[in-house]
Amino acid sequence: MTRRRSAGRNFAWTLSAGLIYAFAQWGVLVLIARHGTVEQVGEFALGLAITAPVMLLARMQLRALQATDARDTYGFEHYLGLMGLNVLGGVLLCCGIALVANYSENASRIISLLAVAKGFEALSDVFYGALQKRERLVLIARSSIAKSVLSVVLVALALRATGSAVVAAAALGLSWAGVLFLFDVPTWRREFGGKSPWRLLWRAPWREQGLRLKGLLGLAYALGITSLLGSLRPNVPRYLLEAHTGQAGLGVYAALAYFSALGGRVVQALGQVLNPRLGRYHAAGDARRFGRTILGFTGGSALVGVCAIAGAALLGRQVLTLFYGAAYARNNGLFVWLMMAAALEYVGVSLQAGLTAARELKVQMVMLVLSVGVVALGSLYWVPSVGPVGAAWALSLGWLTELSCSGWLVLRAWRRLGRREASGAPRTQVAPGVDQVA
Repeated sequence: MTRRRSAGRNFAWTLSAGLIYAFAQWGVLVLIARHGTVEQVGEFALGLAITAPVMLLARMQLRALQATDARDTYGFEHYLGLMGLNVLGGVLLCCGIALVANYSENASRIISLLAVAKGFEALSDVFYGALQKRERLVLIARSSIAKSVLSVVLVALALRATGSAVVAAAALGLSWAGVLFLFDVPTWRREFGGKSPWRLLWRAPWREQGLRLKGLLGLAYALGITSLLGSLRPNVPRYLLEAHTGQAGLGVYAALAYFSALGGRVVQALGQVLNPRLGRYHAAGDARRFGRTILGFTGGSALVGVCAIAGAALLGRQVLTLFYGAAYARNNGLFVWLMMAAALEYVGVSLQAGLTAARELKVQMVMLVLSVGVVALGSLYWVPSVGPVGAAWALSLGWLTELSCSGWLVLRAWRRLGRREASGAPRTQVAPGVDQVA
């Protein structure tokens, strides 16, 4: 019998780990800002802006597919094999961009090192996906906490010893690799029978399984392009900011924008708890539970966004002065606009979860093309004349465009599920004992 999992306990652990992870990643930027220069913050932000779209494309949201694969269509080795190939290609592409682009030597090195670091993180995602499917989110949370603490400690030591953002990027990659091999792999082996995942991958009969791997790629490529477009959306304004205001202007914008990751972690924690259930409810044809879960997820995400806007408006100057210094606090108007864009993003993420569970994958790609196009046009119009605030305006407009589309698509998927239920189509049995709420 499947062990009963408490949604409340899973959410508490996932939220705590997500917030610690967000604080850790933000802490890396704070450490660079305090021990380095605004230009070094800009170089690090540029490295993230270059590597994020490529590595998100490589990840193809395979974890979400894995966690919502209620029918066990693909095995662990398929997800790990595809992720490994994608990571290799993504790292090589990022290194190629660093070589041919006209960036400084330090910026090029940071881009390459961050790509390797994100590659280790992507491989961890496959192990997380297997655990998430079993609702073993506590184990994922412990891994994330270990990754967060180790990354801050190693980056702080690297900056204290060298003052170099390049060495800090290398320390970040070392911490993520350590958690993958020393925590994630042993945890997976304990939970899934003690076999080595690498041996399982190596010994898989790929001549026979190649078609299945190709089938997974065919399913996931739309989500990969969706991830690429989703990453381009916040990063297109950053590319234009770097071109028009330099790395110092980009550094200020990136430092302020990172606060949105705190609220984002709350929404992601909700998603990690609810994604497997959404997949089961949709597979079972349970329109009532599917709709109720989406509605609750969207309402909670909207509440997080309202709190972010209120916090920026009321306490923004004090918070920015405390963490970054007075020079950053002069941009409180930008801070409020960035939190407004973040609020729209939180609701959009909750709706995307419903679309993924309903396997509405290709329409997400079309929707994102429209959204990214809106952000790009808005950035081209506003960034040269208004600067960072114009970038926040363009980002908000892009998210508003996506919300309009995704809201309609989720409603359509729910109505289709309801018609299927009303027609008397047989339901797929949902695994028992996994929906206890603490």
